[in-house]
Amino acid sequence: MVVGASGLLGQHMMSAGNELGLAMTGTYNTVKEGIPGAIQMEITDPDSVSRGLEAACPELVVLCAAMTNVDQCEREPDAAYKVNMEGTLNVAAECRSSGAKLVYISTDYVFNGLKGMRYHEFEPVDPLSIYAKSKLEGERVTLDAGRGNLVCRVSVVYGWNRVSGKSNFVTWIVDSLRNGREVRLYDDQYVSPTYAPSAARDILELGLGKLKGVCHTSGPDCLSRYEIGTMVAEVFGLDASLLKAVSTAEMPLLAKRPAVSCLGVDLAESELGRPMTGLRQGLELMKASE
Repeated sequence: MVVGASGLLGQHMMSAGNELGLAMTGTYNTVKEGIPGAIQMEITDPDSVSRGLEAACPELVVLCAAMTNVDQCEREPDAAYKVNMEGTLNVAAECRSSGAKLVYISTDYVFNGLKGMRYHEFEPVDPLSIYAKSKLEGERVTLDAGRGNLVCRVSVVYGWNRVSGKSNFVTWIVDSLRNGREVRLYDDQYVSPTYAPSAARDILELGLGKLKGVCHTSGPDCLSRYEIGTMVAEVFGLDASLLKAVSTAEMPLLAKRPAVSCLGVDLAESELGRPMTGLRQGLELMKASE
């Protein structure tokens, strides 16, 4: 069962599961189109979660649903904790009762970014924002609910959104450049861009295996947002002169972001027996599948 199957990662997880020959059930909160046979589920409502899991009887549950707008979480902390912590607790409790394994999708933002290089799974967390703190609480309730549960951290997930019109970092850059708009991108914030279709398959395979605890399942790169924009322009043949490098200090954001939150993916690569999908490869796959 994919909880949050209409989101970017969730919709690609449904496709990956179907390709792997799994019997898939998706859940949605508001957007149902494009997810055949989906179940309506509101994770903040324990009864809704209980009904959903009883109807589907899954062996593996992947929780993609979350409140992910970082600044909105800062403005609405109660809502952020209600979804990202209490919602996760409801799903984790139901999985515990039914014996299902839970895979929780988390974020690189649980780190403070002060290390200046990649973070590995065993390193201490220190979230800076309400979003990151609420997601970390979600990690904790997932791991507390069952020894076999798995937390998969991703970073800046991108790819074509086939279900809703919601954009992501890469599609926003493509759309802006195609329309001749200037794009201001941070040259001092480093992340590990994660190609949704690849990550979806990787996470499902790891979830189906015996891996438990925490695993980083992002792309393998460590790039500034400006460097990502440059590669997007190059692969899609767009005008890179519209990209403008800016510092985070020039464009103050409501919520604090880590300066370098790149993730080390050695554990995932060793478990899967293959490299994670790098940005250039992901962008080329995107371009080919448009």
